[in-house]
Amino acid sequence: MKKALFVSTIVSFLIVGVGFAVMKETGFYKPSAPTWLTGSTEEKVNELGLVQPSYADLMLWTGIRLNELYAAGMTGKTEYANLQARKIKETLEKAALVDPTKRPGIEGVLSANYPGLIEAIDSKQTDVFKAAFGKLYASCVSCHVKHGVHFYPLIPTTSISPITSGSIKDWEGIQEDMREEQKKK
Repeated sequence: MKKALFVSTIVSFLIVGVGFAVMKETGFYKPSAPTWLTGSTEEKVNELGLVQPSYADLMLWTGIRLNELYAAGMTGKTEYANLQARKIKETLEKAALVDPTKRPGIEGVLSANYPGLIEAIDSKQTDVFKAAFGKLYASCVSCHVKHGVHFYPLIPTTSISPITSGSIKDWEGIQEDMREEQKKK
């Protein structure tokens, strides 16, 4: 029964797809292009720029990743901590493109802290990580103060990610419960 339903669903999608292709070729159906794909190159770039994240959005994501980095580093989840550190760097580099006036501060934060942060994560020593994170955090606050931004990064407390806030035993328990439910069906 499931196989027949699957096959009929696939065949239905194929028929609809072929129908749209025929209608497009005959001129009966003309899909509209997004506005950022129309006009001159300058108009396209300007339109696309309106949907890109703002500097404030990028800083918000940096703050979230900073919190995740701290939680991962303090719980010994080095792979996740490295991911967050890499994403913080990428996001800050994008922020420097969005607001070039902040580039010197961003480059300063990265050059003064990033290499040592990666070494601290890879050391798998909580006290070494905590010291490197403290330097990064202090640099973030200094940059905010320098630019008159009164939204200082919060000192991380708890993680929002199940990767750092959960436990492997909890995950295994959930998986076992799901298997039991499947057996009952």
